[in-house]
Amino acid sequence: MKKIYWLFGLLTFVIGQPLLLYYPKIGLNILMGMLVPIVMSYINIEIIDYLSRTKGNFITFGFNMIQFISKSIFMIGMTYLGVVVLELDFRIFVPILSFTWFTFHVLEAFFTQKIIESSWK
Repeated sequence: MKKIYWLFGLLTFVIGQPLLLYYPKIGLNILMGMLVPIVMSYINIEIIDYLSRTKGNFITFGFNMIQFISKSIFMIGMTYLGVVVLELDFRIFVPILSFTWFTFHVLEAFFTQKIIESSWK
């Protein structure tokens, strides 16, 4: 599962970085709208993996509950940063950010479910 994160993260970086030089707004949309949520999601699955190995399922489940608040703050902050600070077009940036976040949020859910199920065996 972690290979998917590395693959998409590297692909997004390889596409977004050159575009940042030639078409800065498009490059920022890709890097801020796709790469940052992928990295955030990867950090979350690493924390989930660590917690499940060291603290058990109950703490992992609690961390998943707290993630709702932290991910909400993250999405609000990223939207503010992209639209207000970087002045990206909200009609492009917000759907890219939301789609990427949702996709990797679902992958996190499957990853967490797999970890919890494997620890019950």
